[in-house]
Amino acid sequence: MKTLEYFALALIGIGILGIIGWAARAFFVDPEIPLALRVLAGIATVGFVLLLGYVSVDRIQKARKEPREIKEVKH
Repeated sequence: MKTLEYFALALIGIGILGIIGWAARAFFVDPEIPLALRVLAGIATVGFVLLLGYVSVDRIQKARKEPREIKEVKH
């Protein structure tokens, strides 16, 4: 991928994370929602983000190790 494509994807990702954070803020500061539920939701979110990061790194590493002949056939 080209540098401009990486930059565009980074901007999209930052925008999406901002929207999700803004929406999640209302959930986590609402006093009507029990504290236990807010803590469990936070734990689940952190676990999901860690798993997503692990899978992303794993896919990148496997793509780098893939032989060139296979890459040419796929694309």
